[in-house]
Amino acid sequence: MLKIKELVYSLIAMIFITLFYLLVQISNKEIPSASSFWGHSLGVLGFLLMVMTETLYSFRKRSKRGARWGKMSSWLEFHIFTGIVGPFMVLLHPGWEFKGLAGVLSLMTLLIVFSGFFGRYIYTSIPRTTSGSEIDLKELEMTARRMETEIARLKHQDKTQPIQKINSNGGTVFNVLSRFWIDIGAVFTDLAIRTGPSHPAKQTELELLRVRRKYEQVQRQINDLAAARKLLSLWHAIHIPLGLTLFLVALVHIGATIYYAILIY
Repeated sequence: MLKIKELVYSLIAMIFITLFYLLVQISNKEIPSASSFWGHSLGVLGFLLMVMTETLYSFRKRSKRGARWGKMSSWLEFHIFTGIVGPFMVLLHPGWEFKGLAGVLSLMTLLIVFSGFFGRYIYTSIPRTTSGSEIDLKELEMTARRMETEIARLKHQDKTQPIQKINSNGGTVFNVLSRFWIDIGAVFTDLAIRTGPSHPAKQTELELLRVRRKYEQVQRQINDLAAARKLLSLWHAIHIPLGLTLFLVALVHIGATIYYAILIY
């Protein structure tokens, strides 16, 4: 099961922001415009969160003394949280008027968020420790051997569940991208067994399914490790320039807003 607490926290934050936004709209009897106090507040806070998204995680990753500031996995969770909530606030900032530069900025914000979700999906394809560091190939192979021993023990107890080792000629990008559907299928298989008729060997059958699923996951990780790393590297090559372009457009937008505000004043 993937850790998704940062997604849950992001959803909760967006719900509260939406409720507050609706409260302001009802109170003012109109949608907060980009030039209003609330519109500006959303834009400024959202942009600050996006700056934190772009800088803090990168700083922690490159810091030689970064360990003293906490685990990489925790920083990544915060990176994802700010990378979702910040753009959401920026999208609310123009008051649903996506014209000119604001429209371009909104489109790029959506692209960067979508890219971030895609990157997280690829990132979780590479096996890691709880601290966020990669697990090397030898350790994965040792885990697979232990799983094979456990499967053999359970097969001896229950001959009705044959286990077949995954055969693969090597991982591909398609294998990495199809992981979600494999996980969904495993959930339905587990549900079918749990809701099926009870019998003496059911507990062993469930344990066998759990170990088999873990074994197949490790086998996929071994087979797809090189493809996942290659795909993650390609994603970085696209995501980082896209993020820098977004900030360039945002700075132009902010500069133009300040300039015209001073000019009008």
